[in-house]
Amino acid sequence: MQAGPTTLSGTGRWLRLVLACVLAAMSGFAPALAQPDLDTVAHPEAAAALHQESIVDPATGRVYELLLSQPQKPAPATGYPAVFLFDGNRTAPAALAWLQAHDLADRVLVVGLGYPDTIAFNIPRRFEDLTPTPVAKRPGSGQAAAFLDFVEQWIKPHIARRYPLDPNRTALYGHSLGGLTALYDLAHHPDRFSAYFAASPALWWDDSVVMPQLQRAARSERCASGPPRTVVITVGRKEQPLNTDEKIDAARAAKLARRGMVDNAEHAAGILAGCAAFDVHYQVLADADHGAALDGGLFYSLTQWLGDDRAAERRP
Repeated sequence: MQAGPTTLSGTGRWLRLVLACVLAAMSGFAPALAQPDLDTVAHPEAAAALHQESIVDPATGRVYELLLSQPQKPAPATGYPAVFLFDGNRTAPAALAWLQAHDLADRVLVVGLGYPDTIAFNIPRRFEDLTPTPVAKRPGSGQAAAFLDFVEQWIKPHIARRYPLDPNRTALYGHSLGGLTALYDLAHHPDRFSAYFAASPALWWDDSVVMPQLQRAARSERCASGPPRTVVITVGRKEQPLNTDEKIDAARAAKLARRGMVDNAEHAAGILAGCAAFDVHYQVLADADHGAALDGGLFYSLTQWLGDDRAAERRP
């Protein structure tokens, strides 16, 4: 019998700040992919309300950190809807803050998929877990399939033993490389989640290797007859210069143009809209750059996904 994952409960780890800065400095992360808040705690009150525990992948021995919301009311009759979030150290507090602001924190479960000793982003680890194929200049990249299997086979059952989950209302959110990996999972395993949220997906990765995979998925027989899936793709308006009047460094503009973030996001949304089973929402976020598109894409996705819940909460 295969051993299960080891879990270690923990409290807030605010000493992550120094380690996060060191990781950012070591990563050589290009400005065009710069993330917000590498050295500060975003949504600090929500972050403090999350339960943190470490969990070990039994197949690899790699340690992850789960950041879980703690609803104070009984679950709905069908179980909690749950949103699973890549880069959970940064994204789980944002999701919880949005749910709190809309009186849904006791009705929807937040599951952040993060890393120990990380305040926002663990750049080396995300290049390993959130890339579907290896590239030579990023040693260790290309482990997304194994990470997604760990989420499906170990983390989801672990969460379900603690909280009753609604099996028909689970969502996966990712930003940048995380958005790429969310779409990669959709292309290969559309039945793992009922909703897939891709904010600023890095579809340029490895010569756009995931794009033809989305095309094949949209033409598959399962796509024509499978259960409905919500797909939300968002991108910041400022992530791709659309005219020469924009004031932007020439080298950065060239890099953004090569990556074609807006064009690729629109193309992916168009491909997936051809599948009868996918309810596709595509949104360009005005005035958002790559960093601002993280919260913007997350909040837009949650709005689309939880519209009925918000209406129910407002009814007397």
